[in-house]
Amino acid sequence: MRKLFFHILLSLTALTNFACQEDIILDTEEGEAKIGIYGGITTDLKRHTITISRTSSFYSQEEIDMISDAEVRIIDQTVDDTLFLKETERGVYATEEVAGSIGHTYRLEADIKENGQILHFAAKSAIDSFPPNIDSIQVHTFTMLDIEMEETYKICPFFQSSQRNIYYLFDLKINNYCYTDTLTKKAKLHLGSLSGLYYNGKEMALIYKDLNIYPNGLFNLDQTMEEETLHVGDTISIDIHNVPSGYYKYIGDITGSIGSNPLMGSPTNVRTNIVGKEKEAVGYFYAASSVHFRQIIQSLPLKE
Repeated sequence: MRKLFFHILLSLTALTNFACQEDIILDTEEGEAKIGIYGGITTDLKRHTITISRTSSFYSQEEIDMISDAEVRIIDQTVDDTLFLKETERGVYATEEVAGSIGHTYRLEADIKENGQILHFAAKSAIDSFPPNIDSIQVHTFTMLDIEMEETYKICPFFQSSQRNIYYLFDLKINNYCYTDTLTKKAKLHLGSLSGLYYNGKEMALIYKDLNIYPNGLFNLDQTMEEETLHVGDTISIDIHNVPSGYYKYIGDITGSIGSNPLMGSPTNVRTNIVGKEKEAVGYFYAASSVHFRQIIQSLPLKE
């Protein structure tokens, strides 16, 4: 059992005019370590990877325990073709260069050795239609409550969204810098009842007119940070991924569960589609389609 010590500032009434600190001790139970499996296949021609590890206690400072010597394969169930993955580094398994296909269903299978047993895990995901192509990108000053935040730029893509209730995931690169190097930095977009509208088009401008956020941005870049600073002539790259709804919600679970305050975050476990008969697992296997767009910045918002 680990004990977490942290300080909570107890604000007394204004009449007392002082505050004090008190140590609060939380007992957190540690369950058995689970197998963590994460990765997927997309329509990009590349080596697709699956990572396998063991979970650790919530407050552990130790390095992640990666699992080696597993047998991992991805089966294209639509054409009955099997891709065997090779371990490229401890706990990381990769295909040969291959591209997933629209309309195909893929099944991940992993056999892992543990305490003299072979543990079998599996998951399934399908690739839907391609996401839309981006027509252009604009850079605007970020506005909040009618106040322009001059040191923050928002990246506003323009594209025709699908008529269907699609879940989009976005990656961003500025020149050679990958802004979305973690799941929590990726932009998520589910238009719901607005599906089928031209994103950041005239119809959306009318919808957002009272909010003063048109055009709407997917990424906000802090111009006081060197790695996020934009200049005329820089190249912005945005990748759009059409992802399964379960994977979209999985990323939302992770985003809602990360934080330094143990009293905040999601009250439920992060969802998973990894199934194992002998042992529970966490993580997600996804199949997705992707398109890519690049644009050189021609102008930036003028500052007074």
